[in-house]
Amino acid sequence: MQYIPEIYFITFYYFVNVSEIHKNSQKSVIFCYNFDMPVVFFFFIFIVWSILFSMHWLVYASASRVFSVTLPHWQVILGTLSFSYFLASFGVRKMNGVAVDGFYFIAATWLGYIFLLFSVAVVYEVVHFVTKYDSRVILGTLLFIALLLGSYALIQGNVLTTRAYTLTIQNLKEPIRIVQLSDIHVGTVHQKKYLTEIVEKTNELKPDIVLITGDLFDGSADIDASILSPLNNISARSFFSHGNHELYEGLEQVRTTLQELDIELLENMAVEYKGLQIIGVNDKQSFSRGQTLRSILADLPQGENQPRLLMYHTPSDWSVAREQGISMMFSGHTHNGQIFPFTLLVRIFFRYINGLYEIDGKYLHVSPGTGTWGPPMRLGSHNQITVFDLQPGK
Repeated sequence: MQYIPEIYFITFYYFVNVSEIHKNSQKSVIFCYNFDMPVVFFFFIFIVWSILFSMHWLVYASASRVFSVTLPHWQVILGTLSFSYFLASFGVRKMNGVAVDGFYFIAATWLGYIFLLFSVAVVYEVVHFVTKYDSRVILGTLLFIALLLGSYALIQGNVLTTRAYTLTIQNLKEPIRIVQLSDIHVGTVHQKKYLTEIVEKTNELKPDIVLITGDLFDGSADIDASILSPLNNISARSFFSHGNHELYEGLEQVRTTLQELDIELLENMAVEYKGLQIIGVNDKQSFSRGQTLRSILADLPQGENQPRLLMYHTPSDWSVAREQGISMMFSGHTHNGQIFPFTLLVRIFFRYINGLYEIDGKYLHVSPGTGTWGPPMRLGSHNQITVFDLQPGK
């Protein structure tokens, strides 16, 4: 399952997997669907909207009962709020301007806030169900805390952190420094200014190689080379492999855009550099029928006693990668849940969700992401640039 941290995203990504229109789409899959499947499309849109409406309703129902307050036409108000992100996503794909960008930012931010409000409302209602006790002070405090946490998360959604690892890699000839960037999601929220900050911090680390492991594109706005131009200022040789959002944006459009940038796109292929074999494999959602990570890696040259580094967006099939002689696999996709308590729910879908893992001297690193998707918020997770100092081993 290819799900991202937010209840909204779980159901929506299920629609993506079912429709498969993304294989040929040149625009965001959010509003580009197979016209032979309108019933399927609207069915899943209705499911997502229903989930969002239910979240809004629980918060409203709790507050209305405890504080004895009723909104006129509350069904219309909650229904509109629940549909706001759909409308904003459509708007930024069809129009340009500060107003539509601002509306998208507000709608995306509200997604994060309603999730936090819903989370505390669930806790309150469970306690109320058991004890039959209502308290304005308790519910008011919980909702206030949720709003404070949302404000903190909004700030954290624009803070870049750095984490460093020192690892021993077998057959490595000389020390090498690698920086991994992942899930930047350049679009309506994270634009050229944020990308410039990422590049500046990356250069300060003085890497030998930079690996960008998918979801450079967000899908919330049309992207051209000028917006991505800060990537040309990366001081090291840079490699990029597709994530699922590149698939939704349209792989051909991504290829065309990247041709104007000083980044090497690796699509199911390998290159040799500084004594390493660097492999980029497309996100598994773009695999052809019958294609697997095992078959792709088996078809690539094995190299001669070279460490093999794999860029593979989704942190799955690590056992296959190890079997194929991969010394280290670099992934992302999970965002480490992005917003607590969704960070806990993500563990249901992914065995490896964040950080460094090691088995028999072989490594997997799952980046929590360098940007955000959906709500521009971080709670219990961080926007991260990861640096690896690889040392020769026996």
